[in-house]
Amino acid sequence: MSLNTAHPKSRLVSGIFFFLLLQSFVLLSAQAFKFEPIRPVIVSGRTAGYGGAYSAIEAGFDTLTTNPAALAYVDKEWAVARLAANVAGPLFDLPVIVQSDDMISSILGLVGDNNGVYIGLNMTGPIAFGKVDRNFGFGVFNRTIASADIPSISRATVLSGEEILLVGGYGLNVWEKGKQSIAVGLQMKGFFQTFVYESGTAITVLNTFMNMDINGIPTVLSTGFGVDVGVLYRLGDNFSAGLTCKDLYTPVFSTRYENIGTYMMGEPDADTLYDRLAPNLTAGVAYTIPLPDRWNTISAWKVMFDYRNALDILNPLYRNPVLNFAAGTEIVLLDVVSLRAGIRDTYLSSGLGLDLTVCQIDFAMYGTEMGLDPGRRPLLNMVFSVGFVY
Repeated sequence: MSLNTAHPKSRLVSGIFFFLLLQSFVLLSAQAFKFEPIRPVIVSGRTAGYGGAYSAIEAGFDTLTTNPAALAYVDKEWAVARLAANVAGPLFDLPVIVQSDDMISSILGLVGDNNGVYIGLNMTGPIAFGKVDRNFGFGVFNRTIASADIPSISRATVLSGEEILLVGGYGLNVWEKGKQSIAVGLQMKGFFQTFVYESGTAITVLNTFMNMDINGIPTVLSTGFGVDVGVLYRLGDNFSAGLTCKDLYTPVFSTRYENIGTYMMGEPDADTLYDRLAPNLTAGVAYTIPLPDRWNTISAWKVMFDYRNALDILNPLYRNPVLNFAAGTEIVLLDVVSLRAGIRDTYLSSGLGLDLTVCQIDFAMYGTEMGLDPGRRPLLNMVFSVGFVY
C-alpha cells in the first residue's frame, strides 16, 4: 500500500501556490532598493583649512557654502573655474596597498587593524562658475566622487559617480540701527547625481570593482532640490552671529538600474525611492580682530566658532555632541598669504593659501570622525585646490 495518499488535484494546487509564492518573492527582491542619499558638496581648500564653512562669516564666493544671509554684505566676486580635490582615508598606507600583489587582502587587513576603512575622493571642478554680489549669489558646480566605506568584513559600500549642482541665493538686510544690523537669507539648489553603486560583503564588493565588471554593478540616478535659510546679526565690522539651517527641506528621488546599459536605455529595475536629506542646524559667532595701523604685515585676522548638526540629538542613534563643536582662525599676511587653523570633530585642521592674483592656491589637512564618539573611526583628509576668482 502506497504511503503517498495525496490527491493529484491537491498536489496541483500546492504546486501552483508554491510557484506564485516564489514569483512574489522574486518580484519583491527585484523591487527592494535601499540607498542613502548623497549630500551635495562644494569642495573648498580655504574653508577646509580652518575647520569648515562657519555660519557667521562672509567668505567671498565661498559664502555660497556658509550662510545665505551673509550675501547681504558680500563684495562682488566672480568665479571662472576651480579644481579642488579632497582625498580621505589611510593616506599613508595607500602606497603600500597600491603596490601590493593582492590589494583586496591588503584592504581587508586594514579593516581589521583600524576598526574599518574609508577611502574617498571628492573633487569639485573644473566647472565652478558663478558670481556673488551685494545681496545675490549663484553658482554651477560639478563634482566627481568615489568612495569605499568598509566598516567590517561583512559590510561594505562602494560608489563612484558624478554630480551637477546649481545654487542661487539672496540675502537681505531687514533691520539696521547704528552699528547693528540683521540680515536674512534664502538659498535654493538643485542637483543631479549618477553613481555606480554596490553594497554587500567586503570581499564581494571589492571583487566586483577590482574586476571592473561594469555589467554587474547597479547604477543609481538621484535628483533633488533643496532650501537653505539663514539669519546673520552684525555689530559693526568686527562681530557677527549666525544661525543657518541647511537642507531645511531637500527631497531626493533615486532610481536604480541593473547596470550602465539599462541606465542608458532608461529601464529601471526598481521603483523610484523617495527620501530627504536631514536638516543641518548650525549656530556660530565670528570676530575680526582689530589691528593697529602700524601692523603692516598682518592684513586681517579673524576667529570663528560653530555648533553644528544641532538637530542630530533628536535621532535615536546620534553622535557625541562634543563632535559638533568647531573653532577656527585665519590670518592674512600682506594680502597674499593666508595661514589657517581650526578644530572640528575634535581633530585639528590646518591650511595655507596663496593669492597670486591670477589664481588662488589652497592646501589643507584635517581630521574627521566617521564614528559616533571621538577616536572611534578617525579619518585623515587632504585638500588641494586651484581657483580662478576675481
